[in-house]
Amino acid sequence: MKRSKFILGFQVILIAVVALFLSSQRTYAQEQIFKWVDEKGNVHFTQDPGTVPEQYKDKVKSQDTGAIRQDRKDISQDTKDIREDRANIRTDDKEIGQDAKAIRSDDEKIRADRRALAEAEKSGDKAKIEEARKNLRGDIRERRGDMRQLGEDERQRHEDFRNLRAEERERRQDVRDLRQDKAERRQDVRDLRKDKASASTQHAAPAKTNAKQ
Repeated sequence: MKRSKFILGFQVILIAVVALFLSSQRTYAQEQIFKWVDEKGNVHFTQDPGTVPEQYKDKVKSQDTGAIRQDRKDISQDTKDIREDRANIRTDDKEIGQDAKAIRSDDEKIRADRRALAEAEKSGDKAKIEEARKNLRGDIRERRGDMRQLGEDERQRHEDFRNLRAEERERRQDVRDLRQDKAERRQDVRDLRKDKASASTQHAAPAKTNAKQ
């Protein structure tokens, strides 16, 4: 009994999924606009590719909303990249601040080492002098390393800043593309409606002529 209920429930879910898929396919098909040009140079639009004359089927072009969806996807990705670039810049600023703090600490150590070296030289104790010189050389090397790290972090920040500006420019371009694609689709829809109205009028004219006869 439980097994039959499970099978029945699975069948219901499967039917719902298939129905949803078919519905989405019909919706997508309704969004599509097919365009072709006849031998006289007249442009025609339709939402039913089956109505395209056989001699023009190889020249038909689909004017669907795929470009608009792609533009929106690109904009979403641009926005994500911009957020990442800004987060990277904040991290760079934090690391640069830490590097600057480390360099200030190195400067303090170096000043202390020089004072210790001066005192050792006054005392004439060779061991203390050598130890003070060793400490001074070590702290100077450490400061140079921190300076190199600061330079690298600053270059990384410049790179992240350039990436941010590039992503912002790309996003602006994608927004312009989206607006253009929307405008083109609106024009295609207007042309489609015009063609439908014209076809309806041409179909009605012979009918009226026949009725008068």
